[in-house]
Amino acid sequence: MEAWSSRRCSATTGTDGPHPPRSGKKVYPTLRKTLIEKDLFSIPALLSPGSLLKHNLRLLNRRAHVLADRLETEWGVTGNLADLPAHPKWWINAASIHSGKNWRFSNGEMGDWKFGRHYSPGVSIAEAAAASAAVPYAIGALRLEIPQGGWYRTDPATRKPQQAIDPGVRVLRIWDGGAYDNLGLEALVKPGQPSTDYDFLICSDASGVLGPPSGGVIANLIRGNLATPRLFDLMGDQVRSLRSRILMREFDRGLIRGVIVRMGNSIRDIDLRAGVIRPEAEHSAYLSDELAKAAVAHPTALNKLSAQEFDLIARHGFECADATLAAHAGTEFDDRQRWPSSSK
Repeated sequence: MEAWSSRRCSATTGTDGPHPPRSGKKVYPTLRKTLIEKDLFSIPALLSPGSLLKHNLRLLNRRAHVLADRLETEWGVTGNLADLPAHPKWWINAASIHSGKNWRFSNGEMGDWKFGRHYSPGVSIAEAAAASAAVPYAIGALRLEIPQGGWYRTDPATRKPQQAIDPGVRVLRIWDGGAYDNLGLEALVKPGQPSTDYDFLICSDASGVLGPPSGGVIANLIRGNLATPRLFDLMGDQVRSLRSRILMREFDRGLIRGVIVRMGNSIRDIDLRAGVIRPEAEHSAYLSDELAKAAVAHPTALNKLSAQEFDLIARHGFECADATLAAHAGTEFDDRQRWPSSSK
């Protein structure tokens, strides 16, 4: 984990904010403790006396800003975009309501090809992460006050500046990156073109399976789960599916080397598709098919996880990634590993 993250990873992109690379041995216990002990955005946490006093009306019309504040105070996500490392390159993806395009934040750039780009963004990491995770209707868009100078029209293919421009607005509304591209691929994949930015691409798809209607937005929020209108879910699922197919086509054509790690697939699922024959007794060392489905079915929640829920999701992600890479990535990932008996 540490060798791959800190020395071999050249770029990373996502739609739920950044997770800068550090030693897995240091990050994992801290992450686990944070997610099982601290409610970030649950209704009880937001309606506590301290939160009501601090945020008051922002809870009604500026929830993305409340999320950014709580990312800093509750989860310790501090610093500005300029503090992100230059290597690997971190892209934090969002969607601009103004331009309708993929708005991206990084340590030396923010913007999109249609609106323009700015090369010294004075934005905090928490704000960028909150914009990236600003689920429509549940959290809502982040109002981003933008500088009035330093904007450039850029080449859509290369992102190189071409001409200084006047932004024409002072405030933009930046929404959930998943509304545009839930896999965060646009920053790294140009269909029909081989990449010069990386040698091997790992696309992590943790999207849940689109199931039957779950009771509506309000009912889900009361239960502590993020939810969007059904029509939005249908469109998002279709966009994810189309982008996955495009990426698989690039793999098949040999333009890009990589894999899609699709959560919800059990070890048995992955083996069957890859033509791997594994002794039946060996399957007992992995999560069962039922537990793999339960892990991916866990809703995107506003409240803290139980220790059992966190461990199930983490173990499934680990096993799914390990088996997928071993099956489809040649000899580079042949060193198979097992989930430790205790994650504490």
